[in-house]
Amino acid sequence: MGAAAFLTPIATPVNLMVMQPAGYRFGDYWRLGLPLVLVYVAVAVLYVPAVWPF
Repeated sequence: MGAAAFLTPIATPVNLMVMQPAGYRFGDYWRLGLPLVLVYVAVAVLYVPAVWPF
């Protein structure tokens, strides 16, 4: 999940470049990022064992 860094604007250069011109605040990334991270984790927990069984 290296590409699933949605919780901070510092996570990726694109997030950081968009923050100032769009007028986003640091907390705005948590508002959308937390649900996305939860979806990524849920998919990984369910999908990875189905593809690579233990």
